[in-house]
Amino acid sequence: MLQTPRMTNGTYDILVIGGGPAGSTAAALARKHGLKVAVVEKEKFPRFKIGESLLPNGNALMRETGVWPKIEQAGFVKKFGAYFFLPSGDLQKEVIFSDGLVRGLENTFQVERATFDKILLDHAAELGAHVFENTAAKSVRADGDVSHVTLSHNGAERTVSARWILDGSGRENVFSCDLKRKFDAPRLEKRIAVYTHFSGVPRAEGKAAGHTIVIRLKRGWFWVIPVSEEHTSVGLVTEVDDLKGLAPAEAFQRAVDDTPRLKEWLRNAERVMEFKVTSDYSYFREELARDRLILLGDSAGFFDPIFSSGVYVAMYSAKRAIEMVLAADAAQRPLTRSECVRYTKRIKQNARVFEKLIHAFYDNDSFAIFMSTNPPFRIDRGINSIVAGYSEINFAIWWRLQFFLVVCRLQKYFRLTPPIAFSPANS
Repeated sequence: MLQTPRMTNGTYDILVIGGGPAGSTAAALARKHGLKVAVVEKEKFPRFKIGESLLPNGNALMRETGVWPKIEQAGFVKKFGAYFFLPSGDLQKEVIFSDGLVRGLENTFQVERATFDKILLDHAAELGAHVFENTAAKSVRADGDVSHVTLSHNGAERTVSARWILDGSGRENVFSCDLKRKFDAPRLEKRIAVYTHFSGVPRAEGKAAGHTIVIRLKRGWFWVIPVSEEHTSVGLVTEVDDLKGLAPAEAFQRAVDDTPRLKEWLRNAERVMEFKVTSDYSYFREELARDRLILLGDSAGFFDPIFSSGVYVAMYSAKRAIEMVLAADAAQRPLTRSECVRYTKRIKQNARVFEKLIHAFYDNDSFAIFMSTNPPFRIDRGINSIVAGYSEINFAIWWRLQFFLVVCRLQKYFRLTPPIAFSPANS
C-alpha cells in the first residue's frame, strides 16, 4: 500500500488539483517525462463517483500512462457496446463498437469509479507523484513564474510552490480562480440526474451482458450500467422542472413505473445505495488556459452524460495539457496567448463532436433516425465510432456525421423513417 508523503513546504514543477481521471492522468504523464509533481485531492480515495462507463478510445490514453494492465486485471465488467430502448421495449437498437470504421475500439470496461479512480491515482503515485489526500487548495499567490498555493490538511496549513497549476478539481468548483468565472452561452437544456445502485438486475447473455443500456423517455432517459458482477447502476436523467416538488426517490420511482421494460427488470432487484442527485450537466468555460494555469476535465466543461464521454474527455484534456506544458517549460516561459486559444479550441471541438449526437438524441425526430436499423450508406458505422469515443474524426467519419445530421433535419419535414411513438405515460 502506498504511503502518503508528509505534507511540507515544497517546490514542484506541476501542482495538480484533483485526483480524478484528469488529474491522475496529467500527473502520470508528467512523471513519465521527469517533472516533479504534486497532486492534492480534497477527499480520501476510494470514494464514490458517478460516470461509470468508459469509452474504448480512452484505452490508448491509459496505455500511454502505463496504467492499462492494472485496469485489465481489476476484474471490471467488459463493455462491447450499448443497447438503446424505448420505454415499452418495442423498439431497440444495439450499437457494437467493433462495427465501426476505426480499428482498435472493440471494447473497454464498465467500472466502479471508487476502484477505478484509486487505481489511476495510485499509479501516478507509483510513478513518483506526491499525492496528498484530504487536502484542499485554499488560495494562490502568483510571484513571477511561480505560484505559491496554500494547502489545508486536517486544520493545518502549508504552502507549496509550483511553476504550473493544472486544475482537475471537477464540477464542484472546490478551487476558485479567474478562469472559472465566465461560461460559454448554454447550448443544452439544464438537466438533473437521480441515481442509485441495485443488486439482482437481470442481464443479457454473452458479450451483451456488459452493454450500457439506455432507455429513452420523451423528456429524458434512464441508464442501466452493470458496474460489477453484483451491482448495476441505474439513473434517471430528466429536465429540472420534472423534479420540482418531488423527493428524488419519488421522482425516480414515478419514472420507473412509467417505463415497463425497466419496471420489469427492477421487479426483484434490491437497492443497495441511497439515492444521489447531480445537476447542471452541461456547461463550458470561455477560457481553459492562461499563462501557467490550465483547466482539465470537468473543471473546463462537461456535456450531458448520455454517451459516457466524461472520463475520456477528462483524460484527453490531461494529455493535451501536458504536451503544452512540456513545450513551454522547456523554453522556460508561460503559455502564449495562441497556445491557450488552441488548447481551448481543441478541447471544445473534441467535446462538441459528442454534443452533436447529444442534440440529436434529445430531439424526437432525430432520435428516430438514430434508432434506424438500416440507415443509408452505412452512416451508422461512423456514428458507432464516435459512440466509441473517436472524436478527433477523420473524413470518413466526418461526412457520415454530416449526412446523419442532414437526414435528422429532413426527418422533421419528410418523415424518412416512422416517428418515435412514446406511450401516454411518457408523453
